[in-house]
Amino acid sequence: MKPTRIATMLVLAATALLPVRAAAENPETEVRALWITRWDYRKPEDVRKIVENSVSLNFNVLLFQTRGNGTVFYRSEIEPWAWELTGEDASTTGQDPGWDPLAVAIEEAHRHGVELHAYMNVFPAWRSQEFPPRDSGQLWWEHPDWFMCDASGRRMIPRDPNDPDNPKPAWYSFLSPGVPEVQDYLASLFEEVVANYDVDGIHYDYIRYPHEIHEVGADYKDREKALGNWSYDPVSLARFAKETGVASPDLDPEAWTRWRAAQITEFVRKADALMRSHDPDIFVSAAVMADPDDAYRTKYQDYVTWMQKGWLNAAVTMGYTSDNEKYEARMEDLKSRRVDGQYIVPGLSLGNDAETVGTQVGLTRSYAMDGFAGFAYSHLFDRDNGHAPRELAGQLLEGPFRDKARLPWDDDNTE
Repeated sequence: MKPTRIATMLVLAATALLPVRAAAENPETEVRALWITRWDYRKPEDVRKIVENSVSLNFNVLLFQTRGNGTVFYRSEIEPWAWELTGEDASTTGQDPGWDPLAVAIEEAHRHGVELHAYMNVFPAWRSQEFPPRDSGQLWWEHPDWFMCDASGRRMIPRDPNDPDNPKPAWYSFLSPGVPEVQDYLASLFEEVVANYDVDGIHYDYIRYPHEIHEVGADYKDREKALGNWSYDPVSLARFAKETGVASPDLDPEAWTRWRAAQITEFVRKADALMRSHDPDIFVSAAVMADPDDAYRTKYQDYVTWMQKGWLNAAVTMGYTSDNEKYEARMEDLKSRRVDGQYIVPGLSLGNDAETVGTQVGLTRSYAMDGFAGFAYSHLFDRDNGHAPRELAGQLLEGPFRDKARLPWDDDNTE
C-alpha cells in the first residue's frame, strides 16, 4: 500500500528531529549497495580496506568499478590495463600492474559474506585530451570510427579542464551504440568478466547517450536543440535511413529517438545473452536516470523494457538530490514502474548531510522500495587519509545502517 501524505510527513518530521535514527526500523531484508569508484584504490591493501570498511557499515552489495574509459582494472584479453594502477598519467596505459583489483575485491567480499558486482562504464571510451600511447591498444587509436559524432558530424572529443582554448569540466568521449561492432565489442567485454571471474553481478553505468554535452557548431544549434546532440556518425545515419526509410533524422525526430533507444536496447540484449551463456543466474543492474520517461526521451535509455524482457534484474536510479520533496516524488513515480520479478533500488547521494541521508533512507523504506544504493564510498571514508572513516559513517551506523540485512533475491530464491 502506498504511504499517505500524512505518513510521509511524519517520516520527514521524525527524521528532522532525529536525523539518522528515524526512517523506520532497519528492515531485515533490503539491498544496501555502495558505489566504489576506480579513484578509490591504487594498491591491493586499498581494496582490502575498502571491503572491510564497507562491510563495517552493513552494506551487502559492493559495486566495485573495474572499467572506466576504454581501459580496465582486471586481466583482459580485450582492453588494456588502466594507467591509474601504474602511473600518474596516460603514458602507462596498458602496463601490467602486477596484481588484479577485481580478483582481490571478489576474494575479500566473499570472505566477508557480501556480494561483489563488477561496476563498468559502458559507452565512455576516453576522458582526457592527454591521449594514451599509440601502441597501447586503446580504442582512441584502434577504432576512431567507433566514436560518437555531434549534430554537425564532428567526432566527439573529450572535454578537458586543461584545454587552453576551451577549458571545461572533464567529460568522456563516448562510443556510438549505433555502430554494430561497438555493440558486439562491448558485449564481449561483459562476457569476458562473467566467464573468468566469480562475480555475483554486473553493474552498467553510463549506458546512455550523453545528453549533458551540448557544444556544437553555430549552424547546428537548432538541430541539437530539437534532436539531441549525439550520435550523427556516418554508420548510424546510414543505418537509420536504411532501417526506417527516413532520409534524415531532421525529417522525423521521433523516429530518430526510437532508433537510438533501440541501439542501446540491442546492446543490452546481446550482452545479456553472452553473459548468461556462462552464468544463467548472473545478476545484472544498471545505474539509470530516476525518471524513466526522461531517461527514454533525452538519453534513449529504455530501462523499463529491459526489465520487462528480463535483461535487467535491477534498475538503480540516480536520484541524487538534497531536496527531500523531489526525492519523495521520485519514489512515488518509481513505485508505479515496478516489474514483477525485478527490483528497483533508488540511488542517493552520500554527499548530503546525515539528516538528509537519513530522511531519504526513510522515504525509500516507507515506499517499500527494494533497498538503496549510496554514492559513493569516498563520502564515507577518506581514501587520501588511509581510508579513515568520516563523521557521516559513524552517524549512519548509529541509525539507518545499524543492523545487517539480507538481500531480497536471497529470500526470493528460497524454496
